[in-house]
Amino acid sequence: MRISGPSGRVGIALTLVIGLASIGFGAYSYSTQSSALGSAETVQGTITSTSVEERSTKGTSYVPRATFEYTYEGENYTASNVYPGTLVRDFDTESAARAELDGDEPGETATVYVPTDAPGEGYLEPERSNKPLLLVGVGALFLLGAGRSAMG
Repeated sequence: MRISGPSGRVGIALTLVIGLASIGFGAYSYSTQSSALGSAETVQGTITSTSVEERSTKGTSYVPRATFEYTYEGENYTASNVYPGTLVRDFDTESAARAELDGDEPGETATVYVPTDAPGEGYLEPERSNKPLLLVGVGALFLLGAGRSAMG
């Protein structure tokens, strides 16, 4: 079975744009995640609500959500980031997403990790996601496909 890449100039150009956009967004997401993890200070905050969001794109996934309030350097903030970065972490089952919120009940105190360069982007779990690197890899595959097609 032979897999062919895009054909024609428009197809190749579109594939290049998609590949570059994927790599760019993946790199940006990795950078913001790394910055948030590397510069975080901890403060105490109060959980105001928790929920699990159901997403249906290619299959169903579940995203844990927790809204919390905290004070950093005299300023009050409200955030809803369970994890750092721009790409949310999702789970295959609702129970797995709920398990991520164990101990985070409304009205309870929680440790909030506050990135010093973006104090309004506090988060609850200092865990790295591999999604940014997956985006970079997918983008690289698009670029390779476009390059192969352009070469003939």
